[in-house]
Amino acid sequence: MNRRLFALGWLLTLVLVSAACGPKAEESSAIELTKVRFGVSPFQDTLLPIIGEEKGWYEDEGLDVEFVVLGWSEVQEALAAGEIDVAINNISSIIATHESWPEFVYYYGFNIFDAGAALMARPEFESVEELVAQGVDRQIAVRRAIAQLSGRTVITTSSTDMEQAVLGAAYRAGLDFMADVNVIDLGPDEGLAAFLGGTGDFYLGGIPQRTRATQEGMKAIVIGADLAPPPINGIVTTRQYLEKHENVLQGLVRVWFQIANFVEDDVDAGAEIVLSVLNTQTGAGMTTADFKVFWQNYEHYPLSPDQIQRDILDPDGYAYWRTRWDDCNWYFHEVRGTISAPVDPMGVFVMEEAQRILTDSESGSKREAA
Repeated sequence: MNRRLFALGWLLTLVLVSAACGPKAEESSAIELTKVRFGVSPFQDTLLPIIGEEKGWYEDEGLDVEFVVLGWSEVQEALAAGEIDVAINNISSIIATHESWPEFVYYYGFNIFDAGAALMARPEFESVEELVAQGVDRQIAVRRAIAQLSGRTVITTSSTDMEQAVLGAAYRAGLDFMADVNVIDLGPDEGLAAFLGGTGDFYLGGIPQRTRATQEGMKAIVIGADLAPPPINGIVTTRQYLEKHENVLQGLVRVWFQIANFVEDDVDAGAEIVLSVLNTQTGAGMTTADFKVFWQNYEHYPLSPDQIQRDILDPDGYAYWRTRWDDCNWYFHEVRGTISAPVDPMGVFVMEEAQRILTDSESGSKREAA
C-alpha cells in the first residue's frame, strides 16, 4: 500500500512522561493487558487520545495501546488490511466506503467539528463576514462567497468530509461543480504546500493547515455550518472487532472522557502533549495559543455521556447525528454519485447501543459505590 505508517511509540518515548516509570508499573505488571492498535491522524483533535498514554489511563482499563499515525484517508485501508483495530474517523468515511466495505462501523462519536471546516482563499476573495459587514443578508452573503468558486481551482482531499464541505456547498449555491469548479485532489499537508506555493485559488484541509494558511496571509471565506452540517469525529472499527471486543471499545470511550475533561481543566497541559507530536508530524507550527482558539470554539467536546446524549444523540441536539448522516448520503449518492444507494445506519451506526451500554455500566458503578 502506498502509505506511511508511523508507530508512535518511539515518539512518545521522547516527548511524553512514561507512565510505566513509577510505582504503577509494579502494580500493573501482574495484570495481563489487552493489546489495541489505535489509528490516529496528525490533527490537533484526532491526536488527543495520546494523552491517555501519558496519564496511564489505558492501563487502568486493562489496555496496552499502540498508536499508529495515519493520513485521514488512509484509516479505512489500514482497518481493512487488519493493520489497526480501531481509529478516529467520521460519518463521511463510513458512508463513502460502505458499499465496497460494509464491515466498517461507527462506534462512538465525541468531537463535533461545528466551526472547524473553513474554505480558505487568497486575499483578493471576499468572505461571508466581509459581505455581512457591507450590509448583505447573511444567507445571500454565503451564496455570494461560495459563488466565487465558479471557474476557479480548489485544492482538497477527495471522498472525505473536506471535499464534501466544498462541493456540497457549491451544489447548494447553485454551481455545477463538475463544470464550474476545478478540483485538485491532494492530502491535507500536500495540498497546503501546493496552495501556499501558488497553486489554486481556494483550499480546504484540517485545522493545522487552516492555522498555517492564515499565518501565511490567506483568509477563511466560508466557515463551519455555512458549508455543511457539522462532521462528528469518533471511534470507528470493524464489525468483527466490535463483536469480540466491546469491552475494549467501552474502555477507550471511558478514557476519552477523562482526556476531554483533563484538557478542559488544563488546556495548556493538553496542548503541550498534543502539539509535541503534531508539530513533529506536520509543518503546522501550531502554538498553545492556536490550540486554545480551536478548543471548545472551532470544534466542541461534550464532557460526559449525558452531554453526548444532549448534543449528538437526541433529535433536538444541535449536532444530531442523523442530520449529518443524511447529508452524507445526499452528497455521496445524489451529488457525487459514488454510492449506488443511501446507506442505512442500521448495524453500521452503533453509537446508540454503545451509549446504552456505557450509561448502564455507569449507573451500575454508582449503585455499587452507594
